[in-house]
Amino acid sequence: MSDRDAEVEADVEVELRGVTKRFAPRDGDKDKGGAGAVLRDLSLSVRRGELCVLVGPSGCGKSTTLRIVAGLEEADVGSVTVGGRAMDGVAPQDRDVAMVFQGYALYPQMTARENIEFPLKMRKVPPAERRARSDEAARMLKIERLLDRLPGELSGGERQRVAMGRAIVRRPRVFLFDEPLSNLDAALRGDLRLQIGELVRTLGATAIYVTHDHVEAMTLADRICVMHKGVIEQLATPREIYERPATSFVATFIGAPRMNLVDGRVDGAEIVFGPFRLPRPAAVTAEDVVVGLRPEALRVTEPDAEGAAVFEVVACEPLGAETHLVLRAAELELRARVEGFALRDRGARVGVIPDASSAHVFDRAAGGRRLG
Repeated sequence: MSDRDAEVEADVEVELRGVTKRFAPRDGDKDKGGAGAVLRDLSLSVRRGELCVLVGPSGCGKSTTLRIVAGLEEADVGSVTVGGRAMDGVAPQDRDVAMVFQGYALYPQMTARENIEFPLKMRKVPPAERRARSDEAARMLKIERLLDRLPGELSGGERQRVAMGRAIVRRPRVFLFDEPLSNLDAALRGDLRLQIGELVRTLGATAIYVTHDHVEAMTLADRICVMHKGVIEQLATPREIYERPATSFVATFIGAPRMNLVDGRVDGAEIVFGPFRLPRPAAVTAEDVVVGLRPEALRVTEPDAEGAAVFEVVACEPLGAETHLVLRAAELELRARVEGFALRDRGARVGVIPDASSAHVFDRAAGGRRLG
C-alpha cells in the first residue's frame, strides 16, 4: 500500500465492502445478483467529518444500507467497518453510532429531558453529567424551554429536535439519519434541514443521511450517493452530480423540473433528437443515444425565431422567481424553466432553442451510461 492509499484509508470513518442483502436469503445461496436482493455487491466509503447523503427512490436500498451500518440489519455478504473496527457480531449499542429515525421513537411517558438522557442512563453515566450533556444539546437545538414537556405536548419539529438531542448526547463517531424530515411540513423541513447541516458541521461529526428528496441531498451533502435497484449509480459532490450525471437515471432523479431525455441517433457529425440537431462530441461512438437537457438549457422564444422548433404550451406553472412550462410537439414533451412570472396561455405556440453546450449524451444500450 502506498503512503497516499494509507492516508486515504486512515481518513475513512465508515466503510462497506461488497455488501449484499436479500429480503429472503436462501441457505447456501451466495449469488450476489440473485432475485430478492435489495443490495447488490455495494461498496461505499464515508470519510471522517463528511456528511454523505444516500438518495434514491423507494425500494432502492438506502435505508437498508443505513440499518446495516447501525447493526439493525445483517448483511448476507460483505463487511462493514466503523472507525477502522470490523462490525461483525457487534451489537447496535456497541457500534459508536447514533440513529435519528423518521418516526422520532420517543418514549411518550418520559419528558423531553428524560428522552434525551435515556441513552446515557443506560450507560450508567452519573446524573450530574447526564444533565450537563442534555443541557448542552438543548442549547444547540434551541429547545431549552421544552425539556420538561412530554412528547405529546410537542409539535413534530420539536419532537424531531428532541430525537436529535438524544443522538447528540451520546457523542458518537457517526450520526445516522433515516429520512428525519419526512413527517414535517415543507416550511419546517426547510428550517430543520439547515439546522441539521449546521449542527453536523459544528460538531465536526461524520454523518450518513438517507432521503428520497433531491433538494435535501443537494443542500446538505458533502457528497451524494445516488442509489437505484440496490446499486450505487454515482457517488460525487452535489455540483458534479448535477452538472455531470453518470447515468440517465441520475440525470432525471436529481433536479426539478427533471432533466428532459430525448431518444437520438448519430447522423455523421451530428446527433439528431426530436426536431433538434447538435454537433456530435468526439467521445460519442454509439449509434443510438439519449440526449439530456436541463429545463434551463431550453430557450423559449417566438415560434418564428431563427433555429427554433415550434412547440405548444401544455401547462404553465408560475412560481414567482421562475416559471415552469410543459411543451409538446407531436409525441415529444419537454419541460422548460424561464425566469420571472412568464405566463403563457395553454395552447400557445412558442419556439424552443436548445443550448447545445449544455447537452448531456447517454448510451441507450449501456444502461444509460454517460458518454464523453
